[in-house]
Amino acid sequence: MSAIERAAAERALHVAAASCFAQYRGDPSLVPFDPQTIRVGRAGGLPFDSLTGDVVSGCLPAASICYGSCFAARAAFEAGYDFGVRVRNRLDAGLIEADLDALPAGQGHLRNGWNSDPSWAWDLALDLARMVVAAGRHMVFITKAFRMPSPTQLDALGALGAEFRVSISAFDTAPQLGMRTGLIEAVRAAGGIAVPQLLTARFRSQEINRKQDEIVAWFAARDYPVSENSLRFAAGSPLLDLIDLDACGRVASTDDHWAGRLYPELRVPTLTSVPPGYRGLESGFLSRNDLRMLEALWRDPVHTNAEVLAGDTVDKPQQCGVSAVRGRACAAAEG
Repeated sequence: MSAIERAAAERALHVAAASCFAQYRGDPSLVPFDPQTIRVGRAGGLPFDSLTGDVVSGCLPAASICYGSCFAARAAFEAGYDFGVRVRNRLDAGLIEADLDALPAGQGHLRNGWNSDPSWAWDLALDLARMVVAAGRHMVFITKAFRMPSPTQLDALGALGAEFRVSISAFDTAPQLGMRTGLIEAVRAAGGIAVPQLLTARFRSQEINRKQDEIVAWFAARDYPVSENSLRFAAGSPLLDLIDLDACGRVASTDDHWAGRLYPELRVPTLTSVPPGYRGLESGFLSRNDLRMLEALWRDPVHTNAEVLAGDTVDKPQQCGVSAVRGRACAAAEG
């Protein structure tokens, strides 16, 4: 296949993704989020003890929603919020310290970046990481690297042992792939740990499937510890015309279409799959990690494609795709 044919397949994918939330473009009824106080774990009102509140509320406008299927964007728009307006949230050291003190002793890690992206405010992310690490927990950021941390911030996060889970997919344009691999390489060069997190699907276009294979091969050749999550597409999504539905099953809890993990040779589980006591990988190089340790981390895994197609309906990990957004009317009623 030629570069022209790949470009055409990529363009079709991007056009379909951009149309998935078209009904919210320019909607005058949508309002920005109010600034929120960042909290931690169930004591802070979050659904799981593995979570911190996001440093920024909101992320991208309706025409730019990641993969055309971001659960956080959908929840925000449906609740009446403009997901395209980013609002910095507040750090209250006293509240965060109290929330951290209330965590179960066995909660080894905390993740940030589940309803937005920490790269919109690396300064706040660094302040949060300092408090988390001071409390004896491992800090993990899930990011698409919309903005790079400064060299000083990168060094400080590395000194804290913060882990970067950087989301990559065949949806990414060449500049986006460059930006994300740039952060991954910078983190490891600084002595830190970066885990490329591949968001995969089985596409009708063999050119897009080959692009996805090439991304996997690129990281494998450089000995990165890579995880894989399966993209989930809602019934009626414009993207379904571009997805190989014969390679998909349905998610038990949502009825979304998904293929499951297509690369079972990837040895690192997603962060929503690991046990509460997870405290990070041994190395940013796959070959320097104990494979038995990695195998022990698969507590609530994303199912493989073979499992998805085996006939029984299977579900996503319990902590995957859970939103913190509440509707404006509901929030007002609760005071």
